[in-house]
Amino acid sequence: MTACENSPFTVRTQRSGSRFVASCQGEMDMTTCGVFFAAVLPGVTDTTTDRVSVDLAEVTFLSAGGLRTLLLLLCTAHHNGKSFSVHDTQPQVRRVLDLFGFTTFKAGLVWAATMLPPSPYN
Repeated sequence: MTACENSPFTVRTQRSGSRFVASCQGEMDMTTCGVFFAAVLPGVTDTTTDRVSVDLAEVTFLSAGGLRTLLLLLCTAHHNGKSFSVHDTQPQVRRVLDLFGFTTFKAGLVWAATMLPPSPYN
């Protein structure tokens, strides 16, 4: 389990076969995004993992920084050939995800738009 000293935010991680699950609790904001990223990245880059799942059932707040971190992990998972899902969100967190289109993003399109070099034809 990983925790941030300045905030009551925790991330519990568990591996089950080829699945990596991160369960978060508390507020995901700019002060806790680094903790979240550091806890989930090993699951995203592990060669024995093919699915990464983030459980947000106990997350009470999601800031733009938290959303950005989720997007970074989504793109990294795609780049590493893994599925990435977010589930069990509280209504206020789901609203943020929906408002920014996170629930409908296609990882490949996000990766291509943000991480690949620009085309010489643009």
